[in-house]
Amino acid sequence: VTKLLSPPARLEGGGFEIRDIMSGLGSAATDPFLIWHELPKKYQKKGEFPGAPMHCHRGFCELPYCKELSGGNSDQYGYFLAKDHTGASCKMSSGDFELGTVACGIEHEGRSHPQWEGYMHFFQLWVNLPAANKFDPPSFQNASSASMPVVRLADKVTCKVLVGSVRGQESPVKCPLVPVQYLDFECEPGGAVEYEVPEELKTKFIYVYRGSGAVGSPGKEVAAGTLACLSPGSRLVVAASAQGVGFLFIAGRPIGEPVVQHGPFVMNTREQIVECFRDYQAGRLCRQPCTRVTY
Repeated sequence: VTKLLSPPARLEGGGFEIRDIMSGLGSAATDPFLIWHELPKKYQKKGEFPGAPMHCHRGFCELPYCKELSGGNSDQYGYFLAKDHTGASCKMSSGDFELGTVACGIEHEGRSHPQWEGYMHFFQLWVNLPAANKFDPPSFQNASSASMPVVRLADKVTCKVLVGSVRGQESPVKCPLVPVQYLDFECEPGGAVEYEVPEELKTKFIYVYRGSGAVGSPGKEVAAGTLACLSPGSRLVVAASAQGVGFLFIAGRPIGEPVVQHGPFVMNTREQIVECFRDYQAGRLCRQPCTRVTY
């Protein structure tokens, strides 16, 4: 562990509160990752969650993870509806995951059912694209929770594979343009993780969303709501506390290109950002058809 950070809270989307997990870290430190947000677990009353109204993007991949939708009337209305500018839509329920390569440009929105109430816990991660792929056609992969493998690494440890592979078990969701892993670890009290990270994935972070654990060797205690920045070494070591621990792990191969971000656009130069705004204003942003695959 090279650094521990406590993410600040702020408003996002239509006005809901998030934790800005990688706030304060520069793009060189997070490359290929751009942002990572948590919508902390909270009971949402009927009509309380405003969602994210229609908005545009260009130049990266977005990876929303519906960690939990439960309680209340979730059995009937517990889903998050995502719809893009073509009218295509998908429903995300508890444990579901999406990888959207927005590339040359999309517009989309995300909302819960107006009658829904219950617990919501959500994450959003952005992964940059190389300059050569920022104008590729957009494409989306939607994976149900059941389609992604859950690997038992030890007696008290499981790992849900969102992107990548662990011990020969591979997620159906692919990120071929930028090698990354995205894993969800759950450790019971006394459980311990020892995992060899692929050597090429130099940029690595852990975010603890439940309980606490000792990270690294010697162990450094990391509590819920904390980001741990990890050194480029290959081994991930985490020992759960008496509470147990749940944490997300991301690792990626740096792209090593300039990053210029302005709101929903991520490009390589300021001139390209200006072009994004001009394209949006002229109705040219969403000029490529969007493909969607469901697992």
